[in-house]
Amino acid sequence: MKINMPVTDVEYPISENISIVSKTDLRGVITYVNEDFIRISGFSREELIGKAHNIVRHPDVPAEFFEDLWGSLKAGRPWTGVVKNRCKNGDYYWLLNNIAPFYENDQLVGYMSVRLKASPEQIEAASDVYQLFRDGKAGNLKIQDGKVVKSTLLRKLNPFKNFTVKSRLTFLIGLLSLLMIVIGGMGLRGMNKTNEGLRSVYKDRTVTMGLMFTISELQRENLMLIASALVNPSPEVIQQNANELDQNILAITKPWNAYLTTH
Repeated sequence: MKINMPVTDVEYPISENISIVSKTDLRGVITYVNEDFIRISGFSREELIGKAHNIVRHPDVPAEFFEDLWGSLKAGRPWTGVVKNRCKNGDYYWLLNNIAPFYENDQLVGYMSVRLKASPEQIEAASDVYQLFRDGKAGNLKIQDGKVVKSTLLRKLNPFKNFTVKSRLTFLIGLLSLLMIVIGGMGLRGMNKTNEGLRSVYKDRTVTMGLMFTISELQRENLMLIASALVNPSPEVIQQNANELDQNILAITKPWNAYLTTH
């Protein structure tokens, strides 16, 4: 495991409106970073693009977390967990990481991550878990898709626990952005049994053009709402866009459920 040194005991403060976004190829090599990533990590864009994402890995994070992360992604599952990262100068920062496979034209091409502020309670719980694994005292605890299982700490690591309303809305925007990306090449590829149905529908060409057009247009609108909220993460914009996203999701679900009842 790559060990980045030196490290300090100085924590970089993360504000609630931060959205750190990055994309990598299938090997974990960075292909895109946003301005928040650059500013907080302390690395320049030139220092990040083309480098392995572990350039920001903090040595305090146990190898088990990264083994679980890659296991989840390679299995096609999203990963959500609290991670401690290292700045270029050795300082550190905590984030709630949401990572998912990224598709283009129905082909897996890499991974995209949206990272948000972690709550103090989540950070404390993650620190305790890190220590257990580093000291070899984790016992029967294990990491599964970013969560600690068989542990009373699981509840503390719940991504929605102890979030303010603003943080919950911001998390929703970040999570929905990953969901939209996982759904077929910015289209109709999902993370559950429904997505397999969608893929077979495409292949069999049994779905009506009207239904496909409706779903496609609503998903395109959702992507625009998500992008708008990431660019301007003000409480008003997030609230408005989250409401519109909810309405669009309901509008997508209704015709799709109607289709399922007749096929």
